[in-house]
Amino acid sequence: MRDQASIDIAAAMAADGGPNTTVDQTIRRDIADAIFDQRMPPGTKLSEARLGELYDVSRTVVRKALFRLASDKLVDIRPNRGAIVSQPTVEEAREVFEARRLIEAAMLEHSVPAMTPADHKRLRDLVAADVAAHDSRDRQRMIRASGDFHRGLAALSGNTVLCGFLDQLIGRTTLIIAMYQTHASAACSHHAHDELIEVIERGDVAAAQRAMHQHLHDCEDQLELADSPTENELAKMLGARGHRKPIDTP
Repeated sequence: MRDQASIDIAAAMAADGGPNTTVDQTIRRDIADAIFDQRMPPGTKLSEARLGELYDVSRTVVRKALFRLASDKLVDIRPNRGAIVSQPTVEEAREVFEARRLIEAAMLEHSVPAMTPADHKRLRDLVAADVAAHDSRDRQRMIRASGDFHRGLAALSGNTVLCGFLDQLIGRTTLIIAMYQTHASAACSHHAHDELIEVIERGDVAAAQRAMHQHLHDCEDQLELADSPTENELAKMLGARGHRKPIDTP
């Protein structure tokens, strides 16, 4: 009789259509982890041939992993130019934070009233890991710990669909931080996480939602999300030279 691990692997292979399923999942997970840890910055070229060599698989298997990453919005596949790690625009960055505020606040409405002391302890443990990451001054560890806190809090809602959406948004947030962080900014504050738990432990849903909104606004405000300058703004930046010939905007 097969053990449970063998049954699970066989089921996964059958569901995805072939014996290479676990390999493309490994490629997908490895690339995602490298993005989450900021070891693979936005714009990194993902060569199908090179990845095939590294994992000793066909380009078809690599392509399957890349298409899945593209569906997660972590990779952009450009016709005739291959795949690169996504480079979110300023507008996309703002939309991601807006979506996170909506989703994470909504999940609190269901999770806060149902939380047990054991759930509170689980959140405290996540914050402790967050604090340890900040104390280590390891930026990759800090970003991962911060994401783990938000994922762990969301999981307590019991809504797996929203958790899936949020996981994708957290991954995109990592790319946004890599592109738009200021010199002084860091991953979201563990102090804010600690304050959020205090409100949650009181069972105050509305206050928890306000705290989450403010926390995510603060995270967004740490980033340099300035729009690209217009032609007239470019003229102003150039001083007198830029004003010799005014540029009309449509």
